Amino acid sequence: MGKKRIVVIGGSAARPKAAAKARRLDEDAEVVLLQKGADLSMASCGYPYYVGGTFDDRNQLLCTPAGVVRDPKFYLNAKAIDARINTEATGIDRQAHTVSFRNLITGEASTIGYDKLILATGAIPKIPPIPGITIGTTGGIDVDEYTRSSDKDIYAIGDYVEIKNRLTGKKVLAPYAGTSQTSRDGWSTRTRALTSRDS
Repeated sequence: MGKKRIVVIGGSAARPKAAAKARRLDEDAEVVLLQKGADLSMASCGYPYYVGGTFDDRNQLLCTPAGVVRDPKFYLNAKAIDARINTEATGIDRQAHTVSFRNLITGEASTIGYDKLILATGAIPKIPPIPGITIGTTGGIDVDEYTRSSDKDIYAIGDYVEIKNRLTGKKVLAPYAGTSQTSRDGWSTRTRALTSRDS
């Protein structure tokens, strides 16, 4: 019997953590991470600080505390994980234990077998209709650079919000920090943070 192969589909922060946990549980397994985007381990909780101007280098959201970028080379050297970015999983054959995927840069399609499969693709939030609140094209609450919604007296904190990516200029869906951000930044107590309790 050959090495066990564990395939993880997804990226951001939780998916690389799942791959690293799989590595710790089975040091001999081959661990492969398929990530559609270019960023492997984005510290989404840091977005409020980036958008708020606490720091200007977006790459800090991709780094370890020591300043090392969490890219495919980092995952291979530090954790023995084959992390493939810009790689979209296009299908799963549960009978054959294979995942079909496509490289988004080259267009090359292929399949990979697995013994264990971890699906960690995330979810799109369901935002309830709230009078006066605009929902963006990504499905999140549309906010400005201060996390104000279309109603300027309502801040969207603790929800998925739509923000403008300062690097690409495109709208992106981002999870934001909890209500502790409100008091720390000294925002008005007259405003109301929209949370999942409002749904």
